[in-house]
Amino acid sequence: MRVELASEPISRIRDNLDWAGATPTTAVVLDGLTEGPATGCTHGTAWYVGQLGTRLLAYANSDRELAECLAEAITAVSALHEDTCDLSHPGTPCTTVTMIRRRGRLTDYLVLADSPLVLDIGGTPEVVIDEAEKAVSARIGRPPNTTPEQLKEFIAQQQKHRNVDGGYWVAQVHPEAGYHALRATVDDVRGAVLASDGAALLVTDFGLWGWDQFLQTAYADGPQAVIDETRRAEASDPDRVRWPRAKVSDDATAIVCRWS
Repeated sequence: MRVELASEPISRIRDNLDWAGATPTTAVVLDGLTEGPATGCTHGTAWYVGQLGTRLLAYANSDRELAECLAEAITAVSALHEDTCDLSHPGTPCTTVTMIRRRGRLTDYLVLADSPLVLDIGGTPEVVIDEAEKAVSARIGRPPNTTPEQLKEFIAQQQKHRNVDGGYWVAQVHPEAGYHALRATVDDVRGAVLASDGAALLVTDFGLWGWDQFLQTAYADGPQAVIDETRRAEASDPDRVRWPRAKVSDDATAIVCRWS
């Protein structure tokens, strides 16, 4: 498997809450959720995604199902800071998970929450994305352009629907989250693009590209080209008029995988 990776924070003075990594057979993208000022954790989201991501890559180097690998990784990271942090706090760090694993001609995938996976199946993009968080946000009424105070209140409301039946699931402290992910094993996959939601905005929120253009641009020009085009679009709408959204920019990460 040939892999190309790019990741970029909102700004140089902010931690990147995304994480990405790969081995010759596995690729993982994590998108740590933005939280309010109180989290109960002394480490932070950037630390959490780094710890979880490295374990996911290690555990996936086995015959175990990806859901089991994720459950074990969540348990292991929780054990690292359960004595120093309040893991019962609703704002304790959490993340989306998107991963693939190549086994001969077969490709296993797992998608937890809204970071998309674009599979190239016979030259046609097949998109796997969990829309549960979007449904929850619609129910509780996300303001189109939030002020910092509105965003804080929205996050507090959103946390009540996290990792519960009827809500949406992310990797946090509950190992069973892995079994709520979208997952399957597929054949005839030529390649894939894994992305955080901040690297998929051209399709999902801005409507400037379709998934075919997203896939072909990532193939031809690499993941950084996708991020650069996203940044140009964000910069063209600094007041969030054309595309109402919670933040002007978001962390953006993408991995392009190709195999013969």
